[in-house]
Amino acid sequence: MTQNKKRIKLTIILLLTTILISHFFLISLAKTEVYFSLYDNPQILSITSLKPEIQIININTSSQDEFIKILQISEPLAQKVIALREELGGFKDLQTLTQLPEITNIDCKEWEK
Repeated sequence: MTQNKKRIKLTIILLLTTILISHFFLISLAKTEVYFSLYDNPQILSITSLKPEIQIININTSSQDEFIKILQISEPLAQKVIALREELGGFKDLQTLTQLPEITNIDCKEWEK
């Protein structure tokens, strides 16, 4: 009986430890920040530990696939961003993106941070 209780306690401790480690691992994977640049700077910085991965994207040179993958936007929206970029001859600031109804001032403020 005593051996059985020890096994149960050990199993519970191992289970809780596994859950705790998994939780911190998933948090570190889920934290990703995306920054925009109007200049040529293809740098992608990765910060270890619990700090988020920082990605810098140049909205004047990024491809449709980069917009979809990094910004996690839809293909039609990525096409609209590129069409607006070509129409304007490039973006001077992020606020220009608000010409697209799908992108709000709140989106731009988050991206600027």
